[in-house]
Amino acid sequence: MHKSKYIIWFFILMIVFSIFTNEYSFAEENKDSKKTVYIVVMNKYTLEDIDNMPKLKKIIDEGSIGLMNTKGLYGYKGPESFLTINSSKKAYTTDEGAKVYNLNENNVEVYERRIAPIEGSYEVGNTNLNKIIESNKENTYVPYIGALGDSLHEDKLKTAIFGNADTIDKVYRPSSLIPMDSRGLIDFGNVDSVLIADSEAPYGFRTDYDKLIEEIGKVKDESSLIVIETGDLDRLSFYSSELTDEMFEKHRTEILYRIDVFLENLIEGIDKDNSLLIILSPNSGEERIQNSKISPAIIWGNNIPKGILTSSTTKRDGVITNIDIAPTIANFLNASREKMSGNTVDYKQNTKNLEFILNSSKRIDIVSRSRFYLLSIYSTISIIGILFATIVLALKIKIKNNLYKTLKLFLITIGIMPVGFLLVSFGKWDTYIQFILTLLLMMVSLIFIACKLKGNNKAILISGLIYVIIIVDMFSGSNLARYSVLGHDPTIGARYFGLGNELVGVFLGATTVFLSMILNKGGNKFISYILLLLSAIIVGHPKLGANVGGTISIVFALLYFIMESLDREMSLKKILSMGILTILFVMAMAFIDIKFNPNPTHLGKTIMMMNSDGNSIANNIALRKIIMNIKLVGSSIWTKSLYVNIFCQVLITTVLGDKIRDIFNKNKYLFIGFTSGIVGSIVGFLVNDSGIILAALAMNLIMIFFIYTMMEYLVNE
Repeated sequence: MHKSKYIIWFFILMIVFSIFTNEYSFAEENKDSKKTVYIVVMNKYTLEDIDNMPKLKKIIDEGSIGLMNTKGLYGYKGPESFLTINSSKKAYTTDEGAKVYNLNENNVEVYERRIAPIEGSYEVGNTNLNKIIESNKENTYVPYIGALGDSLHEDKLKTAIFGNADTIDKVYRPSSLIPMDSRGLIDFGNVDSVLIADSEAPYGFRTDYDKLIEEIGKVKDESSLIVIETGDLDRLSFYSSELTDEMFEKHRTEILYRIDVFLENLIEGIDKDNSLLIILSPNSGEERIQNSKISPAIIWGNNIPKGILTSSTTKRDGVITNIDIAPTIANFLNASREKMSGNTVDYKQNTKNLEFILNSSKRIDIVSRSRFYLLSIYSTISIIGILFATIVLALKIKIKNNLYKTLKLFLITIGIMPVGFLLVSFGKWDTYIQFILTLLLMMVSLIFIACKLKGNNKAILISGLIYVIIIVDMFSGSNLARYSVLGHDPTIGARYFGLGNELVGVFLGATTVFLSMILNKGGNKFISYILLLLSAIIVGHPKLGANVGGTISIVFALLYFIMESLDREMSLKKILSMGILTILFVMAMAFIDIKFNPNPTHLGKTIMMMNSDGNSIANNIALRKIIMNIKLVGSSIWTKSLYVNIFCQVLITTVLGDKIRDIFNKNKYLFIGFTSGIVGSIVGFLVNDSGIILAALAMNLIMIFFIYTMMEYLVNE
């Protein structure tokens, strides 16, 4: 009897426990389902605009701010940047793809005639969805159109869109691309009747912000993602050519004031503990104010500290990309991120967040604007210097006095310039003039020091400086590469961390020359091998250089260097062995990336995608690299630089063959260093998407040190 009572009580307790557990689970589920993400699109706003928006400043003071790369598949303007946010991969569409409508009876007919029957209840739809799909059929990034919308709909979460950027003669609703699913559908919203007549506004109408607040209030309890297109800054940009500077500024100030008031009213109705507010400009800023291709992104809400934005995509404080927005939304709403290539945005506390971002933005813009011109100047000086020296050598002109000094200055300048490009990052410049003056001061100082050294010590100093600076910088967080024209440019968005092809090219040339010259002076061969292996690890390791093509080129150079220094004859079998060892090294880096890196780099992600999606991913990447190389070979100044280097090497070798043989017979390791650098350059050219840059920069350094060695030999002779 007693046992029966205990059993009964046990079951009663179990039932009560299960009820409470279910209630708790239900409460938790409800809590999750009540989470809401608000995206306010202020397209074409800039950092300078924040000064005119006190409410926005307060939001930044309570949240985090960063700089967002805005590039779509081809550019920084138009609907492609909005679509890239949605798919979390580089995507493309024209203005036609931004024609989205309220699904009234008429538009439902058009949609179902073009796309498919609508199953379920949706208020907004994209009737030109097929044009978007067609535009991306040849896209080698293979974006999943509607990734964000599908992710939320799979978890029974609802989406909403309000507002447009229409003009008198143009239906323009790009913000609708952000929340739509793969069928082009959005659960709630109003993109048709959201404007109000205003004779003083561009085109005579503007966004009705009171109506937006009212309509958002009706759906916010049911919606998990609400996108709001403010629209007026886009309209002003379209109308810009009609306005004087004074009227443009007047209209912009009024628009910013109205948006600021709207933000204040919107926040009053937001439950901060269960919400995320994202304020961004999917396109680059207003060209008439600031020609920056990166735009401010602000996040405020649940557990967001006062700080700066970053992500595993960029691994750079204060910088995120447009492909990180969708994963951040999905992560906050506990939805799937499976079809997205970006990473979630992280937050780093910073009490002076706006000041930090303003300073970073200035420096990024200065380096980005200078990049093409400075590298073109460097390439041009290299071409002139190498041609001049080659002509002197080929014509067997006696090198002495002023001619010797001129040639020496040319060659030292070409060698020192990459050092200056790196060390300029130490400066505290924040204007273009300060940047150029700091760079000139650095280079003049370095050239003066190098000129004081004798003989091959100059070459050892220059190549050694490059080698040591890059290694130290990689281990100390890439602080020099970050603001160098040889480093990665966040506005381009091809790479945000590690070693880009420019630096790999410089590093390859400097490494092979430096170590060969040290060996030539009686250095330890084993230590040189260790340093070569360290160089390969630095270029390939996912936490350091993270450059796959660069790794392949430097490992090939390393293996060739070792083979030659051990007096092993080259054969097809040995070349194949070198190829296999290179692949094994890259796979080892991939294993480290996948196994030990919480957010794998491009290499790790590619291997994982190949496992799930097959060889098509590898084919697309290979195709993208080939297309980029063809593009650069046809138009880049680096092509001319590489051609000049090859021509000059052939000419000098032909004319001065006997003397070259004599030099290399007496200096075996110089020959090994130069040839291994050339081998690495050839491989780098073949396996990189911008291999022409890597090869040209590496060959540049190898060639000037080769010419310098020849010149010193002839002078001493």
